[in-house]
This record gives sequence, structure tokens and C-alpha cells, in this order.
Amino acid sequence: MAKVIVDVSVSLDGYVAGPEDGLSAPLGKRGGERIFNWFFTGPPSKFGELFKPRGRNVEIVEEMFSRAGAMLTGRRTYEITHGWNGSHPIPGLPIFILTHKPPPADQVPRGKSKLTFVTDGIASAVAKAKAAAGDKDVGIGGASAAQQALAAGLVDEIILHQAPLLLGAGVRLFDNLGDQAIELEPVKTVETPEVTHVHYKVKRR
Repeated sequence: MAKVIVDVSVSLDGYVAGPEDGLSAPLGKRGGERIFNWFFTGPPSKFGELFKPRGRNVEIVEEMFSRAGAMLTGRRTYEITHGWNGSHPIPGLPIFILTHKPPPADQVPRGKSKLTFVTDGIASAVAKAKAAAGDKDVGIGGASAAQQALAAGLVDEIILHQAPLLLGAGVRLFDNLGDQAIELEPVKTVETPEVTHVHYKVKRR
């Protein structure tokens, strides 16, 4: 059965993007793009043109590819990435986008990824993504979708790729989580010169 995993790159102080993120600055100001530097520090790889990890980061990207069954994200991420031009960097990955109002069908980019807009809430979006993922996992990217899923108790694991960077402002990952603490169980930590990968299980309330 598919697990639901919040899998995101963050600054050490918990931001997924710098301030004033948008179409002209997808990862915000203050150099928010440096959160993702760990993907791009190595030679050309088998993971396509985008992903170029090195050292132990290679095994992390391999895990990411091998377990990816579907992705769930929010409308803002979709807009900022231009819908990945229809093709997410993980080939063929079905994408589920939380939104109040889907864009017109003729404005949705066509490519190798199936993009599905979900208008009836986080629980429905998670259920649809899990069904599409089969025996693989659902990865949640983007702060809003992650917050909604955590607050609803729908997340099984959290994987953070912590960059050695303090942004000081921007889009925080762990806001709006409800009125109860969320307990975590450490699973694994992998340290590299570029980033520290921290893996937790979410304890059920």
C-alpha cells in the first residue's frame, strides 16, 4: 500500500523558498535556489538532464526515483513551475494538484505526465494519488499541500533535504499544522558536504 511522504528540500531554518517567490523568482529572493544545489553538483547522470548528484546524494536520488508512484502538490507550485511544461522531471509521474478551481483544459500543458486537478480537499487528493501510485509512494511537494496533509493526519513519513543555508524569511514548510504536536520517529540521517538528508516516520495521534 502506498505511503504518503512529505519529501522536500529546505533551508536549515525551515524554508522551502525565499521571500517574494513567484513567476519571476520561482524560489524567491535571497538565493532560495541554493536549497536545491545538492541536485546539481556532480557530473551528468542516469537521472536525466536535471539531476546531477554526486557522492552519497546519488543513492538518495535513486531512492526518490524508485519509490515515486505519484506526486501531490498545490496550485501555487503548479503555476510557478508552469506545470512542468507537462512533463515532471521524474518521467511519467502522475501529478495531483490541489486547487479550488482548475485552469481551462486548453491552458494545461501537454507532456509525458498526467496532471489531475483535485477540487474536493486534501483527503480526496491523497486517496486519488495513492490509488494511482499502486505499490509505490505518494510524494508531497510544496508547503501548502504538506501542511494540509500533516494537519489532517495523512502523512506517513517526512524526508527533509536540509541545505546548509539560513534564509531568514520566505515560505515556511511547517506552519498551520493544527492545534496538536506531531511526534516523529527518526529513521535515518545521511550527511554529505552539500546537504543533510533526514528521514522520519510520523507517529499516529
